Amino acid sequence: MSQQQIAIADMQCWVFRKAQKKWNMSPKKCAELFKKYDLLGFISDCYDLLHVSSYQCALNEVEDVLRSKGVFV
Repeated sequence: MSQQQIAIADMQCWVFRKAQKKWNMSPKKCAELFKKYDLLGFISDCYDLLHVSSYQCALNEVEDVLRSKGVFV
């Protein structure tokens, strides 16, 4: 695994955990939401832009993606 892949996985984990806490959601339910809307893929695809800010900013972007799909958490 490359350093870039490790950094992406780290961000995905942190954003997932922050989402769980903020949305007061079980790990299973949060994972289902992340899978349904390919949020890990979004983080991976946009990593170059997301990593220059905080994990909270990355979570805000994830929430924007969900809102654009009509999902409000």
